[in-house]
Amino acid sequence: MWTSSQLKEIAKINFKRCYWKAVLVSFITFVLAGGMGQVANGVNDIKEDYNSAYSAYNENYTEEYEDTSLDLKGGAKNIFQNIFADGFVLLFVNIFVVVIILSLLIKLLIAYPIIIGKNNYFMGIRHKEKPVKSILFLYKSGKLKSSIFTMFMKDLFINLWSLLFLIPGIVKSYEYRMIPYILSENPNISRKRAFEISKNMMYGNKCGALLLDISFIGWYLLSIFTLGLLDIFYVNPYVESTNAELYAFLREEALEKGYAQESELIGF
Repeated sequence: MWTSSQLKEIAKINFKRCYWKAVLVSFITFVLAGGMGQVANGVNDIKEDYNSAYSAYNENYTEEYEDTSLDLKGGAKNIFQNIFADGFVLLFVNIFVVVIILSLLIKLLIAYPIIIGKNNYFMGIRHKEKPVKSILFLYKSGKLKSSIFTMFMKDLFINLWSLLFLIPGIVKSYEYRMIPYILSENPNISRKRAFEISKNMMYGNKCGALLLDISFIGWYLLSIFTLGLLDIFYVNPYVESTNAELYAFLREEALEKGYAQESELIGF
């Protein structure tokens, strides 16, 4: 059975052996898969801006024309107001749709492949140094579409479970946690098998993985006082390397128990 302290000790040795590359890979992942992923948050900002702006417009219009008599001139103003309001709505709807499409494309074509590539890198440096460009390996694998589809379905199922209650969503997120690692090892694996293997790997390990995540909270809080510099130069590569060690342990266990075959988990 694995322990958090055991995984962390091994992780420190591994990522410190190729420290600067590990830092760079973690930073690239944060920017491309994390930072750019924040575009999706722009959707909420646009909706809020629209609601506040449109409410303010209606309020001003009501105050300005509430005492206007319903004559021909007032009718013309009402027509103009309706046309302007419709244009206002159409503008924000168009922006909303564009942001939705853009955020989805970024996630599908950039975030997912980079996350899988990052996992491939950190699994690889457990045994030897790997070039930073290995983070792009999925683009050269010929299995980009199938891997993206599997990652998309993972997130979709987690979100659907989260719509029921918060707890089922959290449970499913841990159940599917190893899917990006499985894909980083074998992008040829089917979606069904990736889900099955991850589910079997995490059986009985979800609480342990949760506690492992919680154990890093102190580091993240400490990083606040360094304006995030500690995250970049230590915490992020430390966490990624630790997660790689967790997968390595669960991978060996899955092979021993017959949850997966060596032809499916082909190594790094």
